[in-house]
This record gives sequence, C-alpha cells and structure tokens, in this order.
Amino acid sequence: MPAKKTLLLTNDDGFNARGIKCLYDVLSPLYDVFVAAPENEQSGVAHTFTFMKPLSCREAGADDQMPGYVITGSPADCVKFAVSHVMKVKPDIVVSGINDGDNSGIAAFYSGTVSAAREGAFYGIPSFAFSMYNRHSPYMEDYAAMAPMLIDEIMNAPRPQLDTRVFYNINFPACAPGESKGFKVTYQSMANYEDQYTKIEEKGHPSYGCYRVSGDRYGMEESTAFDARAVLAGYIAVTPLNYDSTANWIMPFLRQRIEDGID
Repeated sequence: MPAKKTLLLTNDDGFNARGIKCLYDVLSPLYDVFVAAPENEQSGVAHTFTFMKPLSCREAGADDQMPGYVITGSPADCVKFAVSHVMKVKPDIVVSGINDGDNSGIAAFYSGTVSAAREGAFYGIPSFAFSMYNRHSPYMEDYAAMAPMLIDEIMNAPRPQLDTRVFYNINFPACAPGESKGFKVTYQSMANYEDQYTKIEEKGHPSYGCYRVSGDRYGMEESTAFDARAVLAGYIAVTPLNYDSTANWIMPFLRQRIEDGID
C-alpha cells in the first residue's frame, strides 16, 4: 500500500471549533493529518503573523477534541510554524476551515481561513480553504464530507500544480447539499462592503467609546460566474486564487511612460 499523503489542517475559528473537527473526521482516514490551529478565534485577522512578540505552542491535551498543536497566533502563524518548525516532513496538502461564515469575494482578503491557504501556497504546497455561507449551518458536516472528493478532483485535474502560486477558495451555500445547484468554478467577486460603525458600550474601554463594524455588500455582480453571487444562488463555488498581486496588464503602459518617457 502506498503511504498516505501528509495533510496540514488549520482554521481561524480556533482549535476546538466545530468546522475543523468536521474536516478532521473525514480527512484523517484518508491522509496522515497533522493539526496546528489557533488557541482562540482569529476571524478577520487576514494574513497577519506574529513577529514582534513570542509565539507559544502546546500539544493538545485531554480537554481538546483531537490530537495536534495549539498555537497562540494567527492561521498564517500556524502554517508557518508547523511547516518550518514542528512537522518532520513538508506536508503534501494544506487545508483550512471549515470556516463558520462566508469567505467569497473580497472577504477572502480579510479572512484568516483563506490566508492560511495562501500561506501554504507560499511554500509551494497545494492549499485549500473551505467556508460556509451562513454561520452555525446545520449542514456543515454534510458539506465537510465533500472535502476529500474536492481535494482529490483538484489535485488530479490536468496539470493543477503548473503554477504553485494558485490556491483554492471553496464556499458552500446556505441550503442543504441535496438542494444545491452543484459545483461552479468561479471568478472572485469584487463587490465591496458598505462599512457602518456602530458605537457600543463595553467595560474597560475609553470613555469616548468603542465601535463595531458591519455592512452589506453593494455592487455585487449579477452573474453566477462570480463566487459571491454563485454561493448566494445555491452553488458550491470553487475559486482559484493567485498570490501574485502584480497588475500585469498595466505593465506595458507604465514601462512606456516611466522607462521610455522619463529622461
């Protein structure tokens, strides 16, 4: 029998969150799963990592729901620390999630879940982020069961690792799996959020108050070719992302203006 592939599993909701346990249960029979996840919830931390203060790590104990390592840092920290320090071998795959909430569109830039997959891509590892559209979904376990198939299909697609800068953002809809419209490979939505800050009262904060941000998307694309609209319409959206942020299309214009035009 061939050896199992090694899979690094993390999230941003915390080591004992429901979503990561769902994935652990379906992935551990198929892969040699190594868990490294944040001690506390790290939602919305984007790609932050611990630099100016120490990072702590402990092995999961009897009070934790699965074996692995609990890290006092961000999801990106968990991947960096596991790959470069704790794991004896470089993992074959990185999986992040399942996030309790949507990470389609530009939410992916703010997401700790997606950032963990991006960090995996930095190491040249095929990496996947899984998220649920609605929080506290009753269907999380059902969608988690699809993760091994999705990973396998993407890994075995024609030349999927031609560019190791690519990682995969997968968002599950609010409906039950049997009611979904199936899988759809999508572009990343560029719809922004209409940020609103509400003043709240909270002990220990300055007298001038503290604020909580909220806001709905506006200007969302009508086409289900984009992930945010596709998930809203009931599709399982699979979005290939690239960490190379270069605006390649504008390079010739800048070169003409800057390199050739300035004496």
